[in-house]
Amino acid sequence: MNNKAYLRDLYKKKRNLLNTEMLEQIAKHCAEQISPFDFKGKIVSVFLPIQKFNEIDTSAMIQKIITSGGSVCVSRADFKEKSMEFFIYEETAQIEENKFGIPEPIYGDICEISKIDYVFVPLLCFDEDGNRVGYGQGFYDKFLSSCKDNCIKIGLSHFDPVYKIEDCSDLDIKLDFCITPNKTYAFR
Repeated sequence: MNNKAYLRDLYKKKRNLLNTEMLEQIAKHCAEQISPFDFKGKIVSVFLPIQKFNEIDTSAMIQKIITSGGSVCVSRADFKEKSMEFFIYEETAQIEENKFGIPEPIYGDICEISKIDYVFVPLLCFDEDGNRVGYGQGFYDKFLSSCKDNCIKIGLSHFDPVYKIEDCSDLDIKLDFCITPNKTYAFR
């Protein structure tokens, strides 16, 4: 039974079992795997991790992207519209946790979605075809569907893929790649 609801519940539980040392190693190994991507002169959307959900720490990735000559943008959620607005990342001082514990920019230059070249996508799990399971709110599906056609979508996963997510729809946006601590999977 590999439907989204089952997998969402299962992978939340699996993620909750990870301790601090394991999470640090996962973040380190994932950050090492972004080197083959060419971020120079590109705008890269990187999610800021929700610590209480044990999301992958993206701080090392952000620094690597900036060091390689790329620009990073980070999102602020509009929960009423289930949408996101993007801001160019400049410094840690522009980030604060909202009332839900989600780190978001409180100021910065707005980044148009049409300008984004790469998106790092948070997820709970993914399958061998590049489908993903998120938290089920639709924020990323809405965002990814409005990205330009050649925008590269890269998932970040704590775990290797499941064989198949059974209840995917045409509205679900597939990943181009997914980085795990052990391997980068390509779906294009």
